[in-house]
Amino acid sequence: MSVPSNTFKTYEAVGIREDLSDVVTNISPIDNPFYRACSNSPEKPKHIKHEFLTDVLAAAGSNAQIEGDDRTASAVSAATRLYNIMQIQSKTFRLSDTTEKVVAAGKVTSLSYQSAKSSKELTKDIEYAFLRGVRADGSASVARQMRGALNWIITNLDKAADATLNAYGTVTGGTARAITKVILDGVLQNIFVSGGNPKIAYCGPFQKRQISALITSGNYRSIIEDKKLEAVVDVYEGDFSIIAFKSHRNMPTDVLVVLDMDYWKKATLRPSSRRPLAKTGDSEIYDITVEHTLEASAETASGRITNLTTS
Repeated sequence: MSVPSNTFKTYEAVGIREDLSDVVTNISPIDNPFYRACSNSPEKPKHIKHEFLTDVLAAAGSNAQIEGDDRTASAVSAATRLYNIMQIQSKTFRLSDTTEKVVAAGKVTSLSYQSAKSSKELTKDIEYAFLRGVRADGSASVARQMRGALNWIITNLDKAADATLNAYGTVTGGTARAITKVILDGVLQNIFVSGGNPKIAYCGPFQKRQISALITSGNYRSIIEDKKLEAVVDVYEGDFSIIAFKSHRNMPTDVLVVLDMDYWKKATLRPSSRRPLAKTGDSEIYDITVEHTLEASAETASGRITNLTTS
């Protein structure tokens, strides 16, 4: 059927208003479970070098004394003095003076929208630093960086035999190997002997699948509803602890970490805040800044497995 002559259609119209939704869709993840799980340091930091003490008890042994005998003093061991560096993290954005006056869909040019977006991006960077940061003491020309939890854990570290443990805990080189129950149970045993009581483990999505396959292999899988099969492991009860395994988008693909969160704390020198910077030209510049670090009061209570296969 043909269109009747002289029918005015939308294709010829020039005055139709646009149809642009005010809903802005953004599914970028902003997970920060480790940072949120860290309690605050019991003391407010006062310096860019945040120091803290750890100590250990002497090993158990036979202890029997002769009645009436003089006592011999045992050797007193000193506490260990550790430190981490305050890291400045920020997100800065600039808006022309005009952007606050124009009407934009979803208010994407507004100060409130850009502040919220920058804050979420900063949240992702904070989680990255607290987990994966490599310590750098910094200088007048080099930014200070904190040492993240992964690189703090060196006592209960299971790495490939040919891998190298570097200063500040980074691991380089090494032949990739698949996660096994022997490796996992060995780390949990070492943590138990050290005095830790971990309850959570983080790994990337690939390793989470390997853990589920590993622990359910040779075991039953539960039918939870008609036409539904439970073949995933979220909680593992081993010989030494009950661990909840959680997927984490910010974890290195080849690493699994087991954490006792009682001993990880956040020390904040400057809480997160937004401030306008000096105005230049026909625009306004805003900066959201936080200065903080991670306090590892007992890295021996946690464990790390590296050099895992990634495919």
